[in-house]
Amino acid sequence: MTQFKQKPLAAAVSAAITGSVLMAGSAAQAQESSPTLEEIIVTAQKREQNLQDVAVSVQVLGNTQIEQLNLNNFADYIEFLPTVSYTSERPGVSLLYMRGISSGGDGVHSGSLPSVGVYLDEQPVTTINRVLDVHVYDIERIETLAGPQGTYFGASSQSGTMRIITNKPRLGEFEAGFDIAGSTVSEGGTGYSLEGFVNMPVSENVAVRLVGWHDEAPGYIDNVLTSVTLRGVNITKDNAALVEEDFNESTTTGMRALLKVDLNDNWTVTPGLMMQNQDTTGVFTHDTEDLGDLNAGRFFDEYYDFSWYQASLTVEGKLGNLDLVYAGAYLDLDSESVDDYTHYAQYLDNYYGYYGQCYHYDSNGFCTDPSQYITGDERFRKQSHEIRLQSDQDQRARWVVGAFMQRQEHNFDLRWETPDLDTASSVIENGNVAWQTKQDRVDKDLALFGEVNFDVSDTWTLVGGYRWYEFDNSLSGFNGHLGRCLDGGGQPQFPCYNFPNVNDVSKDTGNTLKLGVNFNLSDSKMLYATYSEGFRPGGVNRATVAGDLAPKYNPDSVDNMEFGWKTMWADGRLRFNGAAYHLEWDNFQFAFLDFSVSPLTIIRNIGKAETDGFEFDLVYAATDSLTLSLSASYNDAQLKTAYFGGGTDVLAPVGQEMPYVPELQYTAIARQEFDGARWPLYAQAAFAYTGATWSNLETDLRERQPSYSILNLATGIQGEQWSLDLFIDNATDERAQIVRYGGLYYDPYDEITQDSTILVNRPRTIGLRYGRRF
Repeated sequence: MTQFKQKPLAAAVSAAITGSVLMAGSAAQAQESSPTLEEIIVTAQKREQNLQDVAVSVQVLGNTQIEQLNLNNFADYIEFLPTVSYTSERPGVSLLYMRGISSGGDGVHSGSLPSVGVYLDEQPVTTINRVLDVHVYDIERIETLAGPQGTYFGASSQSGTMRIITNKPRLGEFEAGFDIAGSTVSEGGTGYSLEGFVNMPVSENVAVRLVGWHDEAPGYIDNVLTSVTLRGVNITKDNAALVEEDFNESTTTGMRALLKVDLNDNWTVTPGLMMQNQDTTGVFTHDTEDLGDLNAGRFFDEYYDFSWYQASLTVEGKLGNLDLVYAGAYLDLDSESVDDYTHYAQYLDNYYGYYGQCYHYDSNGFCTDPSQYITGDERFRKQSHEIRLQSDQDQRARWVVGAFMQRQEHNFDLRWETPDLDTASSVIENGNVAWQTKQDRVDKDLALFGEVNFDVSDTWTLVGGYRWYEFDNSLSGFNGHLGRCLDGGGQPQFPCYNFPNVNDVSKDTGNTLKLGVNFNLSDSKMLYATYSEGFRPGGVNRATVAGDLAPKYNPDSVDNMEFGWKTMWADGRLRFNGAAYHLEWDNFQFAFLDFSVSPLTIIRNIGKAETDGFEFDLVYAATDSLTLSLSASYNDAQLKTAYFGGGTDVLAPVGQEMPYVPELQYTAIARQEFDGARWPLYAQAAFAYTGATWSNLETDLRERQPSYSILNLATGIQGEQWSLDLFIDNATDERAQIVRYGGLYYDPYDEITQDSTILVNRPRTIGLRYGRRF
């Protein structure tokens, strides 16, 4: 296993220079030319604009770059967006953070909403505890908007927004293509992918675009022979029946259809449908301390199956000199899962056993094997509607006004299945369920928003934005064991979930502001200063809590002050954009588990944190055939009020670094194209560095997750309408510690024990891809 030393800036320069030298290739590159960078169009402010004209810190992965970097899914593209950090459990279960706004405890079904909004085209697809893992094929671009986007994107965009923009139907053009790829993973299996698209004119004013994909991602984690000792019941058991190599496989299949209809010269309608099914098996974490590299020890079969579709409708038209846009969508997501919970059962069994008790009993009243797994049956529904009106953007005073509403509902039924449990103790009649959480969460939002840009002169522009919002978030249902649904005579009332022990609503209104000033130094250079606000709604805790902790948690907010620049240099050959910022995160929501307060994770508003940082994006067209880029972010995120938990002890002191916030992240990419003997050739090196992070806010629970570096290499042939690529992803076979799961447990036999598993990146992957365009 190769480990990069922590000299990040030197590594970036070395990667770029070495890649450039190796890829120079032929004498033809010795002769300088006068290339220029292509204009990048973004919709960060709900309208098409040149990236250089947008006074927002935006990073873009365009269609060409997505293809060149061989990016297929969330785990691929997130490494090349250095303004974003993340945590993950497996494909489809991830959380995003931007500019240091992370407390490390998000992801509970009934917990805080995300702090980063995610959009698919015009529609929000931000879900409560996951990022929709859209397969990125035939994608126009991925945009990240750093900093609070409260005016345009509202709730859950308090630290930033990520937008996935698909390619739209093109009128009057036929185009089609397909890509076939095969790959093999070091110390893992083999996989393949099939992808294709077609754009077909139906008539002069109607076109349809169809896209499809199937991806079989190979496994690389082995479920190895191991055993567990349950000292409370004096049992030692192994997992011999489940030993398997490369058991963490993933299969993704989906399609997208978009129809574009020009009703007349002024009005266009674009309905769409996207569907995807993603099935994963095993786990994507390994236990290096106890079992070794890329090894896990699991005692039950595990899987996570996602199936979702999104129906969307966009209407664009003109009302005189005004532009009107309506965007609506309906997202329907179902998931089923099984998670092994044996090690947690071992901890509780040892704890109870030490004091002469049982964690679980059989029908004869004797201690029984408490090994268990959690089944998840979840259904998520979301509808959103937005309508906005904007003035002529060529006028001195330009404005956008709009209205937005959304309703999302998350029904989840989580069951702690214990095969040896006495059925008389089951919370499900005649079952073996020790605990059930069956709840219905509904989050509703309304908003009115607007923004005005006013040109004071040819060089100065004033910006003002405002958003009024109202949220209404409720949680109802049942969580607990059988003892929580007994009647007055001590008899079970089945089904227990018909007798809810949680039923509450959190609602409030508020507003966010944006103020800014832009100064054009020249036609190619702009400076801007912005004050913006972001917020996240409050909610309802899933359990009754003790002490001074309320059953609800309040909204939290972010104030952002930034100075940025958008500049072009060297006659359009060099683009240098960036921003420096200070953020204040007030009354922030924090999820924690404290059995003296509640047996379940709950949310509390605990204090204040601040971030100071900067980010930049540098792209240089050295010649017609050589392009270099360097993008980076630096964040110093610290706790500013001590966290005491439910008592008087300081659990996190002032100055504590916030979890899952790398101080430094960057990517460096070099691509050289040159003439081969028969066909054009290219070679490319892409390097991504992520600095060290902490796994938790609390001092006694946090572990250091070391920095890591990923190097991807590629070379290939590009014919007139075809391409053949050889790629080596993670060429150095780095083992990235993306997330450390686990923590400190009090085991009376061994006192304090540390049990951690690590979410690891995919090992070195070598593959071939063939593409054809028509």
